[in-house]
Amino acid sequence: MGEADRRVAWEGLEQLVHLDPAGRGLASFRRNGQPLDTGQLRTAAVHIAEHARTVGIITGFCATSTGRVTAETDGPPGALFLARALLALGIDVRLMTDRYALPLLRVGCELWNLDAGLLVEIPFEEGAPDGPARGRNDSAHCQKTDRWVEEFFASKSGQQLTHLIAIERPGPSHTAESLALQARAGAPPIDDFARSVPAEHQDICHNMRGGSINGHTAKAHRLFEHIREQRLPITTIGIGDGGNEIGMGKFAWEQLVEAIGSPAAGRIATRSATDFTLIAGVSNWGAYALALAVGQLRSSSESSSGTPSQQRALIEAMVERAGAVDGLTLKAEPTVDGLPLDVYLQPLVQMRTLLNLSDA
Repeated sequence: MGEADRRVAWEGLEQLVHLDPAGRGLASFRRNGQPLDTGQLRTAAVHIAEHARTVGIITGFCATSTGRVTAETDGPPGALFLARALLALGIDVRLMTDRYALPLLRVGCELWNLDAGLLVEIPFEEGAPDGPARGRNDSAHCQKTDRWVEEFFASKSGQQLTHLIAIERPGPSHTAESLALQARAGAPPIDDFARSVPAEHQDICHNMRGGSINGHTAKAHRLFEHIREQRLPITTIGIGDGGNEIGMGKFAWEQLVEAIGSPAAGRIATRSATDFTLIAGVSNWGAYALALAVGQLRSSSESSSGTPSQQRALIEAMVERAGAVDGLTLKAEPTVDGLPLDVYLQPLVQMRTLLNLSDA
């Protein structure tokens, strides 16, 4: 892996992933002159290139608009991009989501001729979205999910899993207990946390505006918690752009609050941590960079992961055929986090140029 590793322009890739045209704050945040996730792209890519056999990819961030629930255009495109790259390397893949993003992934599988058997639906708890089973995340309200999680890891796919990756998938907010368990130099800021996060907002999945989306979010975070609790030999990776996505719990709550910088930062910062965590200006960009880097490390064909024009067609199809919306504007339009596709796709164009890949 040494020579291949040296061929990858890691610093340039990280810079492109950390572009922050929408001004979200997390990707452009620097502590001591460095992003919070410095080096994580390389370590995650090398680990996948060297050890991956079966990879689960979880995505889907719900959006509620004009009385309907659907999924955002950020997440599923990156998940499909990464899935196709890994499949081309002979790595088995499972694409996992709940009912709201499943139509987006189905459209992608149809468009790219991927086997629909790769799709795995994560179930919801019983009851209405505003009921206690779907509204809370304590163990008493995760019983159906936990049974499903145990069944999944007992299945052939679950037993073969070497990596589990979350791309733009919400994780629940902190509690006083989870805050105390995080690694930090000093004492946990319990008083600041209590002032910032009322009890009703603790252990809840939030959108970027600080609103609860727990009732419309299947509890995918329980897969990651099961891996940690059972000490399964599965490496976990999280990719996000706002601080409320699975993986961001790797960073101390107060660091995320400072980096996010919004009034809702305290309650949206998630407790869900992963072994490796990638911060991106747009989560899809982190998935693009990871896929391209793994391909370079494994000397993959340059066309195996997808071109900018293919991503454009994919996002347009997700909007037109599956009702996807932009997570920032909440409009059913082919944009991602408020960025027109010409602007949004530029980092992917630059990544491919940096790695000397042709779009022919």
